[in-house]
Amino acid sequence: MSDAEVTSLQTVAANGSTVSEAAAGAILTIDLGAIRENYRRLKARLGGVRCAGVLKADGYGLGAAQVAEALAKEGCDIFFVALPDEGIALRNAIGPGPDIFVLNGLPPGSEPEAQAAGLCPVVNSAIQLKAWRQAARSAGRSLPAAIQVDSGMARLGMAPTDVEAVPGGARAL
Repeated sequence: MSDAEVTSLQTVAANGSTVSEAAAGAILTIDLGAIRENYRRLKARLGGVRCAGVLKADGYGLGAAQVAEALAKEGCDIFFVALPDEGIALRNAIGPGPDIFVLNGLPPGSEPEAQAAGLCPVVNSAIQLKAWRQAARSAGRSLPAAIQVDSGMARLGMAPTDVEAVPGGARAL
């Protein structure tokens, strides 16, 4: 194959950019029907347990919006993203209704945008907890949150003693 033929082979990413298939070395085909079928099979095995879609980093490059829409058609109503901007983009794509959790919590100052988009932060520090509680006071209502507890892996999460020290307990959020 000539250089001209190689450069003419293009694939279009979800964000509209083009990449040479020859340079990439592989072609990824996104089969939304297969994603839906995998979700149906998983749900059938879980019985009445709710199942979530984790769509960090634009659905790991698959296109978070299109994957979320496909999963929502199967009844998926919980999604996880890594960052608030991902959650806002997903909310704009799929609309109100599904719960969208932000796994890395919220950076300082992003609480108003997260609240406006109806995101649920996964709080993993006392600082994040304090900021989210302040956002709830400013909103004049309680706001949903999940608390991540460090179970000993020393990654993200509040120390168990920090969770126990929350005034009014974890339910006081």
